[in-house]
Amino acid sequence: MANKKISIIGRGTAGSFSLNHFSKYTNYEIECYYDSNVKEQSVGEGSAVVIPQTLYETLQFNYVDLKSINGTIKTGISYQNWGVQDYFHSFEPPYVSIHFNALKLQEYLQYKNKNRVKFIDSNVNIEDIDSDYIINCSGTPKIDDSFDKAEYIPVNSVVLNQIPVNQQFLNYTLCIARPYGWVFGIPLTDKISFGYLFNKDINRKEEVIDDLTSLVKELGYGIIYNNTFKNIDFNNYYRKNNFTENIFYNGNASFFLEPMEATSISSIDTVNRKIYDIINGNTTYIFENAWYQEWFKQIQEVITLHYFAGSKYKTKFWEYAKDLATECMKNFEVKAEIIKMYKNNEIFTDSYGTWGSYNFKQNIEGLNIRNKLLAL
Repeated sequence: MANKKISIIGRGTAGSFSLNHFSKYTNYEIECYYDSNVKEQSVGEGSAVVIPQTLYETLQFNYVDLKSINGTIKTGISYQNWGVQDYFHSFEPPYVSIHFNALKLQEYLQYKNKNRVKFIDSNVNIEDIDSDYIINCSGTPKIDDSFDKAEYIPVNSVVLNQIPVNQQFLNYTLCIARPYGWVFGIPLTDKISFGYLFNKDINRKEEVIDDLTSLVKELGYGIIYNNTFKNIDFNNYYRKNNFTENIFYNGNASFFLEPMEATSISSIDTVNRKIYDIINGNTTYIFENAWYQEWFKQIQEVITLHYFAGSKYKTKFWEYAKDLATECMKNFEVKAEIIKMYKNNEIFTDSYGTWGSYNFKQNIEGLNIRNKLLAL
C-alpha cells in the first residue's frame, strides 16, 4: 500500500478518528487539511463499547489514559421517565465504554499521530486536492437532495449546559424524558454536560431552558448550577451515496442522527472500516452504499423505539413523538426475530443498528413495549 496518498478534510472527531485509523492500518502518505478559523465541536462525548477497543487496537489506549481526555467509565445508560418505569441499560459484561471531552480526544488522536500525518492549515476545496483518496470530514453540510432525512426522529434542536464539578459522581450516562423532549447528562472528571433535545417547531428554547434549569436543581449531585446555555438547531440526515471509488464522507459531512444510544462515534469507526475495505478491493463502493442506507435506517429504528414507549408526560411533543414512532415501528424489520426470541427463549446474533439481542431484550423489557410492539 506504499506510494499512495490519502487526504482527510477536517480534524474534528471524525477527522481525528479517520487519520488515526489509516495511520495504523495503511502505509499511505496521510495529510489532514483543517481551517484554524473554524472551531471544532465539543459534542458527541459518549460512546458505545466498541470505541475503547478501537483505541486500544490502534494506540494501546487503556483506562489509565482516560485522565488525559477528562474521561470517565461508562457502564450503561440510566433511562428515567420513559415508558412506565425507570430502567438501566447495562452494557454486556465484561464490556464498558467511556465518556470523554471531545476536544481533548481530538487533540490526543492528533498528537499520537503527529509523526505520521501532515497537518495543513487551509480552507481547501475538495477539487483542488491531488490525492488517491479523500475523506471529507468537514462538518455539517448544506442539506439538499443528495441527503435522506430521518423522518421519524422528532427532535431538531438542543440546549446545552456544561456545569463544572469537583469529583466524578456517575459512571453511566443520564437519559431523562422531560415534558418537551429528553435530556442527556454526560459526567466527565471536571464537568457534567447536559443537553436538552426538543422540537423547535413545538416548543420555545426559553421554556426548554427553564425546564432544564429545574431538572439540574432537582438532580442535586452537589453540582453548582450555572446559567450559560448554548442552543444548536440541527437536521437528522444521512447521504444517499456516501462512497465513490476515491471520495468518501464521514462524521457530520456524512450523517447526523440525534445522540440517543451514542451511535455517532461507533458509526464513524464503522464507516472508516468500510472505506478501508473499498480502497483495498475487499468490497465495492456500490455494495457499501447499500449497507450504509440500511445501517442508518436501522439506527433510526433503534432510536425511535424509545419514543414508541412514550413517557410519563402527556404533552404536545410526546403526542407528536409517539405518532411518528408508531408509524416507524409498523415496518420494524426485526419484529419477527423478537417474537422468536421470546417464544423459544432464543437470541439473534446479528447486530441491528449497533444493537444485538442482549441490548434489544434489555430495552424492550425496560420500556415495557414487547406486547405493544408485537401487536402492530
